[in-house]
Amino acid sequence: MHIKFNPKLIYKDKLYGTTKVGARGQVVIPAEARRDLNLKAGDQLLVLSKHSKALGLIKAGDLAEMVEMLMENIVDKKWKDKIKTHIDKVFGGITKFKKGQ
Repeated sequence: MHIKFNPKLIYKDKLYGTTKVGARGQVVIPAEARRDLNLKAGDQLLVLSKHSKALGLIKAGDLAEMVEMLMENIVDKKWKDKIKTHIDKVFGGITKFKKGQ
């Protein structure tokens, strides 16, 4: 599957360094990442995986906004329905993750 995204979509991508998994399964998110992403103690994060290889975190309240932004920036519009169907299957829809809900 080849999906082309608008190059402006990835210009803010950033690697914050590394962290280790502690004995109790905890990880420390680097301070710079917490500042940049406005993460506070008690924030609810969704933990995502991709291909059983990559792990990602996103604030629960930001998921809907992120998905909407990605969908708006897909250059090849024919994939929108397929991607929306997949998101609905994986997350059960994204409206429940909108901020303030």
